Amino acid sequence: MVGYVKGTDVEAEVKAIREGLARIGAAMQSDPDAARAFSYATTLERLGSEISEEASGFRAWFAAALEDERRVPRAEVAELLGLSYGRVGQLVRAGRQRKGNPIVDPGTQPLQLPVVLAVITGPRGVLICHRIDERPPWSFPGGEFSTYDEAPASAAVRRVPLETGLEVEVRAVLGDRIHPRTGRRMVYLACSAVDDEAEPRIVEEESDLDAVRWAGLDFARNNMPDMYPPVRAHLEAVLSSINQF
Repeated sequence: MVGYVKGTDVEAEVKAIREGLARIGAAMQSDPDAARAFSYATTLERLGSEISEEASGFRAWFAAALEDERRVPRAEVAELLGLSYGRVGQLVRAGRQRKGNPIVDPGTQPLQLPVVLAVITGPRGVLICHRIDERPPWSFPGGEFSTYDEAPASAAVRRVPLETGLEVEVRAVLGDRIHPRTGRRMVYLACSAVDDEAEPRIVEEESDLDAVRWAGLDFARNNMPDMYPPVRAHLEAVLSSINQF
C-alpha cells in the first residue's frame, strides 16, 4: 500500500478501477479453464467486500471529521450527505472509534513528514498563496518539515522565505491536526513578517504557486471555506479592524 500522493484525482482513480474491473471480467469469461475462472471470481468477490468495508470506514471517518474538525452541526451534516439524522449519528460514533487515520495508517503505510502552515498577518491582512493545481486554490505558505524531529517554528522560518521571499517570526501555535482529506499532520502557526513593507514574491523556480498576496478577512473567508476553525478564529480576532480587500 502507498500513502497519499500529491495531486491524486479521485474521480480518475475510480474510473480506472471500473475500467480494470471490466477488463478482469472479460479475461475471466474468456479463460478456457472454468475452475480457474471461478477461483478468480471468488478472489474478486473478496476484494469487493474489502473495498466495501474500507468505503464504509471512510464514510464514518469523514462524517465524524465534519462534525468534530469542521464543527458542522449534525443536522447540516445530514442534509449535506443526504442521510437521516440518526444515520449520521451512527456514522459519527463509528468514525470516532476508528483507530488511526483511514487515509494514512502508520501500521500499513509509510509515514509522511508533517506540514507546517504559517498564518502570517500584518497591516495589509493575511498572506495567502494561490496553488497552480488548485488543490486547494488558496492556502497559507509553508511546507514539509525537514525531519520528523524538526521544530514547527524552525520549519516555518525555513520554508516561508522559499515560497514568499519574506522572513517571518513565529508568535504562537494555533493548532495541530490530521488533515481530513490528505491524512497529513498539519501544524498551524501564527506569524508576522520581519519587514511589514517587504513585497511577497514567488522564489522557487519550480514552485507549486502562481501568486502570493496579502488578503483581507472577507477574501480569506470566502476563498478558503474549509479553513481550520482555530485559524479562522485567529484571523477574525486579528483582522477584524483591517479594511477588507
